[in-house]
Amino acid sequence: MIAAIIGWVFALILFWPDIKDFLWTHPWWHSFLVAIPGIAVPILAWFELRHSAEANALRADANRLRAEANVLQDQIGQLTVELNAERNAHLQQIAENTKKPVTQAERNANILRRHLGANVAVSEGQGGWPTAPEIVEVSDDNIVSLFTPHGYSSGRAFCVNVHCDDLEIIEIPQGSCPIRLKVLKRHGDPVQLGEITKWADRFQKEAVPVFAKGDCVGSVTFAKPGSPERRSLYVYASKDGDNSFLLEASTGERPMGDNVEISKRFAVQYVEYLAAGFTRSSASAGGGQRYQLFLPQY
Repeated sequence: MIAAIIGWVFALILFWPDIKDFLWTHPWWHSFLVAIPGIAVPILAWFELRHSAEANALRADANRLRAEANVLQDQIGQLTVELNAERNAHLQQIAENTKKPVTQAERNANILRRHLGANVAVSEGQGGWPTAPEIVEVSDDNIVSLFTPHGYSSGRAFCVNVHCDDLEIIEIPQGSCPIRLKVLKRHGDPVQLGEITKWADRFQKEAVPVFAKGDCVGSVTFAKPGSPERRSLYVYASKDGDNSFLLEASTGERPMGDNVEISKRFAVQYVEYLAAGFTRSSASAGGGQRYQLFLPQY
């Protein structure tokens, strides 16, 4: 490139009129001009080779710098990956350290949720529930609902709510029940649900007529020494005067039946309360009913 430029400049100089006339009148300059290319070519070639060597050196430096940049970029990428992993580990550790510890109520609720729809063996005080209730709900507030349907052992359906802090769970099967519960304290009063046999029917009208309650024909109240807990049993005759009675227990049971059936249920519940550490505090017996009740002696 440089040689071409010099050649063009030199040609323009030679065609300048004064220079051209001078060369024409001095022939010996012709020989000199003819010799110039032979002299200039090695000189220009030397300059071109020098420039080429410098260009090659610069390209080599550029390639080396690019290689070093690639190595640095790889190192930066590796360090970024390691820093991100370390940061995530620290964030996870911070989350673990700040996470709210699981309470006993939450642990119990999680166990009960695994057994939704199952019947469970329940004890309360020193006695057990005559009918194994069904675990039907466990709320976000860790309150479990235990449902007892209407049937032979329960004259009316009812639901008992218990906070998961107020029960003990034993994960050992008992008969067909996968776990056992010990209720320490109930959450509110039992919810009476009429004569339904399925939890899904709790919002429907009762399928069986409600017991027409007449006079109270027998009652017993219980107290536990050193405790505010109380228990009670009440027996009501049918208002129609037929052989039909209702037993109302303070623990939620409301079985119905004839005089013999209710007498049996009364005696069983009576013994369970005594076994749970309660003592009888008062008792009364009505009279005048056509059908004799076989209740414990007062």
